[in-house]
Amino acid sequence: MPPRLSGMNTAHPSPIARRVGLALLLLTASATGFMALRYGLPGQPFAPPLMNLVAQRELLVLHAVSAGLALMLGPWQFVTRLREQRPRLHRAIGWAYASCLLVGGLAALPLALQADGGLLAQVGFALLGLLWLASTAVALIHIRARRVAAHRRWMLRSFVLTAGGITLRLQILAGSAFGVPVEAFYTALAWTSWLPQALWLEWWLWRSGPAPAPQPGPAWPDTQLDGR
Repeated sequence: MPPRLSGMNTAHPSPIARRVGLALLLLTASATGFMALRYGLPGQPFAPPLMNLVAQRELLVLHAVSAGLALMLGPWQFVTRLREQRPRLHRAIGWAYASCLLVGGLAALPLALQADGGLLAQVGFALLGLLWLASTAVALIHIRARRVAAHRRWMLRSFVLTAGGITLRLQILAGSAFGVPVEAFYTALAWTSWLPQALWLEWWLWRSGPAPAPQPGPAWPDTQLDGR
């Protein structure tokens, strides 16, 4: 790992800040995921006028519902109390998250190839789908091999991409607040909804230091988002 800069503040957020952050994440992820479930309703109420809603309606419904469920399940994987006191429930939620993500990710790839916004948007969404599937697969490989610390790092990578659903909708709401139609910046959304936060996470992991040796053991402190 490159040397840290002299004088860099390497202190981690306080336990209270982590708990507040996790609570906000649970709230926004649950709300966004719940809204995505509307695509499973007849007629997809309040859905934006996307080309894929006509051309590939079944795939879009499958992607939206499964990704919405993954978004609602994902934050619970980072609750230390649940992981330590209810390990079976933690594993069950993890497998449910991975299953939803597999369905949502596989459905996302053909949708990306016909996404609104042209080639640049299609490449952005396709890359997101591939990285989404790959990061989750690597996380599962690590936990099957009992490399707990590496598993948690890759689960963070997986969920930061899942949380692109939150970022995308926040950016759409911001555009609406300023009277900018989503069609005007949909191409940019294919990248700004996930790439900045993915790069931030890589910087945060680098700043936190390398993962401990690959062996089962207690939680790696930098992935305990609730501060315990």
